[in-house]
Amino acid sequence: MGKECTWWEAIPMSYVRVNIIVEGQTEETFMRDVLAPELADSGIYISARCVETTRKQHKIYRGGMTTFAKIKHDIQQWLSQDSAAYTSTMFDLYKLPNDFPNFAQSQNIKDPYQRVKSLEEGLKNTIAHSHFLPHIQPYEFEGLLFSDVEIIDQILSSVQGVSQIAKLKTIRGQFKTPEEINNSEETAPSKRLLKLYP
Repeated sequence: MGKECTWWEAIPMSYVRVNIIVEGQTEETFMRDVLAPELADSGIYISARCVETTRKQHKIYRGGMTTFAKIKHDIQQWLSQDSAAYTSTMFDLYKLPNDFPNFAQSQNIKDPYQRVKSLEEGLKNTIAHSHFLPHIQPYEFEGLLFSDVEIIDQILSSVQGVSQIAKLKTIRGQFKTPEEINNSEETAPSKRLLKLYP
């Protein structure tokens, strides 16, 4: 029989903690259930939560990005509450609030990766903290679901009862990478999936 130990004794002496503020529940679930277990093996411990949007009668509501002021407040609050950890973000380029740092000038940048670079630079300069590492994805998170359309159809059709594999393959075939399925409010990956699997 081995010696019983507490959870903090099980954490390696050299490790990094990263708090990540995400846009919504999909990203939060991905961080918690997929990314966190993978990175823990490397000594990187992740905590994720949705961005705070409202407080009413001592209750906190999270998810969605309405204004940059709310995002900024949430980032700064977590940095001050846990100053030993790093803090990052997982936001989609798609639908950032228009008061986001560098938003206006980034609209003239055609390349989504360069646009992300400009927005991340604006965010980093606005937060101005050595433990803040911004991350903005140049695509909607749900675009990743188009990486393997057969798997996503298998999962969603088991719930809906109807396979949409032919339509998924047609959508996927129109783009070089799944990340590029991201061109408007009506045709964003999440909207396409909701239309096929209501």
